[in-house]
Amino acid sequence: MKITTVLLLFIVSITGCSGQEKVSAKKFDEIALTNKIDFIDPKFDQARFSCAFLLDYKGQTYAVTAKHLLKLIKTEDMKSVYLQNSVKSWSMFPLDKKGEVVVADKLLNENKIELLSEKATFDNDWLVFSIKQNNTKIKPLQVRTTALKPGEKLYVIGWTRRMEEGAQRVYEFEYYKTVGNRILLKEIIVPEQFGGLSGAPLVDEQGLVVGLVSNGTIDPDTNKKYFSPCGINELVSFLDSYKQN
Repeated sequence: MKITTVLLLFIVSITGCSGQEKVSAKKFDEIALTNKIDFIDPKFDQARFSCAFLLDYKGQTYAVTAKHLLKLIKTEDMKSVYLQNSVKSWSMFPLDKKGEVVVADKLLNENKIELLSEKATFDNDWLVFSIKQNNTKIKPLQVRTTALKPGEKLYVIGWTRRMEEGAQRVYEFEYYKTVGNRILLKEIIVPEQFGGLSGAPLVDEQGLVVGLVSNGTIDPDTNKKYFSPCGINELVSFLDSYKQN
């Protein structure tokens, strides 16, 4: 009887271990946020949707997430990258500290003529907000200014849609190449499903941000599809021009 009990406990232990999600051993400060979107029509409200992060650029802090989220959660009247007639408020919070909130102010890159139906929405797949209020301890990220090197480690920090609680997860990749404004990555330690990571930051070993999670890209040289966050060079250029205006 005792042997049976010990054996059963061993099997349960092994099963539990095999079911645990693999994450990178790399540790970062608290970086990740998730979105909370309240619409004028509450039937479209999103209590927790995909990922986001804070960006510190030239002394100003911004909130950043993925633009293609608007393709997934738009109302019938939302035709372009324009929120004012549909979204009542947009905020962000760490999933493990839901009482801490970043309240977005203005969508800086809103554009009435940029249609959500266009595939080009993915080209510069970012939304950048000014911030009305921030009562979190989330660390705003700095931009990396040097070129990526083939084979160097990069990390995505956030949560998939299956995760309803817990600290940020860290996933590990190797830089392969850049195609346009897409950063093609080789997968090292990744979740079983990537859904829900859209908008999460892609950072290097030092925690400097180089991109944000978008979708996949086919390498024109090999015809192989790679996980490919969107680079942030165009976001940086936009902020430079926005501050000048």
